[in-house]
Order: sequence, then structure tokens, then C-alpha cells
Amino acid sequence: MQHAVRQTKIERARRMTLDERLAAGAQLYAQQCELVADLIAGLHPDWTTDQVRDEMKRRWKVVRERDAKRLYRSGGVEMQDERS
Repeated sequence: MQHAVRQTKIERARRMTLDERLAAGAQLYAQQCELVADLIAGLHPDWTTDQVRDEMKRRWKVVRERDAKRLYRSGGVEMQDERS
């Protein structure tokens, strides 16, 4: 059943125009941000909205710093990007 649902989603995505894909990407990003904010707020119910937003920014910074190291996984082995 899950395979059939996944295949249906793949087929639907393949039929989308570039504009539709970009809009869907923006929508998914907004949903992800909302989920992360809800998660953080749930972990820290005493925090204000500003504190939750600051924690989200801190987490995004950690991800950007990790990505900036240009580490990739290939076959389960970490390797440095050869361009650096």
C-alpha cells in the first residue's frame, strides 16, 4: 500500500510544471518551519515566541555550518569534497 501511495506521489510530481514544483517546495519549507517551531514550543512550553524563533535560527545556523564543511556520505563513508 505504501509503495502504491509513493508511486502515485511520484507520478503526480512528474506531471507538475516547474512553477508548480517551486510553489510546492516553498509550501513544504513553510510547513517544515511550522513543524519545527511546534516541536521546539512543545519541548519548551514556557518559552516565548521570540525564544522559539531564536532557537530555530540557532538550529539553522548549525545546519548551515555543517553543510559548509562540504562533507558528503558515499556508500556509508564520510569523505571530504575534493574541490576544497
